[in-house]
Amino acid sequence: MEEEQISGSINSFSDRSNYNSSHDTNPNNYYYDEEEESSSSHNHRSKRSKHAPILEEEDRISALPDSILLSILSFLPINDAIKTGVLSKRWASLWTSLPSLSFYSGSFKSLKDFTKAVDDTLLLHRAHKLTNFDIQFEYDYHTVLNPRLDLWVRFATNAKVEKLCLHLWSPDCLDLDRYELPQHLYANKFVSEFNFSCCKILPNGLPHWSSLKRLSIGDSALCEDVIRKVLMGSPRLESLELHQFWGFNRLDIVSETLRKLVLDSCWQHMFESEERKFELEIVAPKIECLEILGFFYMNRCRIKDVSALVEAKLDFNMQEEEEEEGALEEFQDIVRDILESVHHVKKLTVGSSCLMALSIMTVKHLPSPLSKCKCLTIASMGECDFPNILSLLQSSPYVETLVLDITSWGYMWKAHVRHSDVDYVVKKSKEIDFKSLLLHLKSVKILCSAKTFHKKEFILVVKFLLKNAKVLKKMVITKPWAMQNPTDNMLRESLRVAEKLLSFPRSSPNAVVMFSYQ
Repeated sequence: MEEEQISGSINSFSDRSNYNSSHDTNPNNYYYDEEEESSSSHNHRSKRSKHAPILEEEDRISALPDSILLSILSFLPINDAIKTGVLSKRWASLWTSLPSLSFYSGSFKSLKDFTKAVDDTLLLHRAHKLTNFDIQFEYDYHTVLNPRLDLWVRFATNAKVEKLCLHLWSPDCLDLDRYELPQHLYANKFVSEFNFSCCKILPNGLPHWSSLKRLSIGDSALCEDVIRKVLMGSPRLESLELHQFWGFNRLDIVSETLRKLVLDSCWQHMFESEERKFELEIVAPKIECLEILGFFYMNRCRIKDVSALVEAKLDFNMQEEEEEEGALEEFQDIVRDILESVHHVKKLTVGSSCLMALSIMTVKHLPSPLSKCKCLTIASMGECDFPNILSLLQSSPYVETLVLDITSWGYMWKAHVRHSDVDYVVKKSKEIDFKSLLLHLKSVKILCSAKTFHKKEFILVVKFLLKNAKVLKKMVITKPWAMQNPTDNMLRESLRVAEKLLSFPRSSPNAVVMFSYQ
């Protein structure tokens, strides 16, 4: 029955010339479900005010050119943009010329309503050029929708879309159940950005993506041959992001144009018959920015050649379940190896898990690999991370700008808890040689929240930096949401902490401490 409905919809969708305005293809029938309950009360108010005097006011917004109004509507979800059609005749069909279309199944009561609304919206849409086409819905075992998806993709490519996003998701589906991209999509000279999730990427030959600059692939199996074809067929590709990926053990980037590589969570172990450790080898001598994020579970990441790298972000964990001492030490070895491989970068960001792994080095009096970075960002902080931060600073003698993002408190492994008391933190900090520390630090920015602003460890960090940064010029402390609806007690406590921070001695006569409330 459902296949017959889809077949009928496909036939009508594929032939726009057969569209009749009397046919029930109004997307509002699906977008307005939530408002039907209030329609009776609205009609009652309309009758009551039927004889009320009408005040004529100039509608300045409707007087704007179509190009400006369409630009405004482009910032709205498609369902809200369609609703503007009831405002006046001027707005009735304006949305049909939108250059950007985004559909999200969460706005609908059922998948059937979602797919019907997408079909009807595309039937009424008349823009010849699309800048963005975005489809998001749960694909779990709905392979019967593949013909429909093919038509939606064809609609977008016929409109010479510049950015195409297929965000499908499914918590349980196997690789065989994923949507396979149609072959015609691999010959496209207009798209500059692709975003795919839960899709099979299997080109018969080399793709012809002559304009593609950004490619993001998530929740997909990728073999080395497919990656090679994609890179060879994308001569202008600048950014490649792989999220929740598996299927290959070596990533050899030979592209002359690719500058950014993001590797977020390797799921190799989920598709293997036996539990064993894997090693992912990265060779990318031309890239300038590398991000290693998420969970790599039983996968060891080894960087062979990133000689042109300028910026690196390390915010990953090895395995979520293992919290034994041995697992922590193994993770520390991996972090150490990667830090050595990216020692030459100018900008370095270290996440909470990687910072936590440095605790083993601190306890064993092992120095972190020497870094030449001038801008260091620490993405999180936990109760026992103060000596780890000091160790990282000690191995980064050229740092001029330090950013501490402690809006959230870092996660701790069980094997790490024993080092989490403040007395231990103070003791270990005294063991570090500060003579060559912070000699070039000029700027500090600390992002904190209402909770972390009062942490003893945060206050300890500020005190240390002011005391030891001899050429410091500016320290900015921000609290992004701390002052939203503050109570009197919150204000008094914040003022008390601020006064305490301002009272700390400063080794730099030019150091200024500022508080920013965003």
